[in-house]
Amino acid sequence: MKNRALLLVLAATLLAAFAAAQTPTTPYGAPITLDQAKKVLAGAEAEAGKNSWNVVIAILDSGGHLVLLQRLDNTQFASVEVAQQKAYSAVAFRRPTKVFQDGVAAGG
Repeated sequence: MKNRALLLVLAATLLAAFAAAQTPTTPYGAPITLDQAKKVLAGAEAEAGKNSWNVVIAILDSGGHLVLLQRLDNTQFASVEVAQQKAYSAVAFRRPTKVFQDGVAAGG
């Protein structure tokens, strides 16, 4: 009887461990939803308007895929690609690209 109880506990433990191993992880965080991206876009657009910046706003998900892109009026078309690559770099390295700018400015 003791052996059977021990085997049941062992089997339950192994099943729990197997189930945990099958649970996907998202090391870059949960993907952004379209509604969340629209809110981020609205905030970025408001900031750009307040500062009279002609910019492209690119919002990527945690996998580096484009979710939303907005090119503000009078922004050069080359900025579309630049904005997407800048956003991709931020996702890929999991940090703002300003970190790289600061590193270069410090002589790194």
